[in-house]
Amino acid sequence: MQQDTKPWYKQLWPWILIAIPVATALKAVHSVYIMQQHTPDLVVDDYYKEGRAINMRLAKYREAALRNLDARVLIAGDSAIIRFAENTVLEGAIHLDFYHTTLAERDFALDAERSGELLYVAKLPITPTGKWQLVVSDASRDWKLRATLELPVETEIKLGY
Repeated sequence: MQQDTKPWYKQLWPWILIAIPVATALKAVHSVYIMQQHTPDLVVDDYYKEGRAINMRLAKYREAALRNLDARVLIAGDSAIIRFAENTVLEGAIHLDFYHTTLAERDFALDAERSGELLYVAKLPITPTGKWQLVVSDASRDWKLRATLELPVETEIKLGY
């Protein structure tokens, strides 16, 4: 029987056994790097302040209900058209906030100009697709209406309180 006299570092098996923990360590470092590059947007640091802010927002929706505002939104390509049901006393422009449900960097805000008696029209900077939250308010932010949009859609969506 012939004996193998090569030193250990010239053998294949020790290097295979060393490669497993080294690959695991490299994967762990890579995972930590990815986690630091893509921090979550939905984490809140101060829940007390966030709760107070939620109560303030709910008061704005109640104000829209007291004013009996009824509106619908249609997203057609790169335009947003808001149609109110009746001629309420509204200013020359209304404010639109589009919030992406998971990616905060895609959020945007713009103003819609009055186009006739009951219509407001705004040009969107992008053609939104997927799930969005839309908040409509007047320029002074006294009231708010909201809707959840699953885009693209071909029908009008009712804005609620």
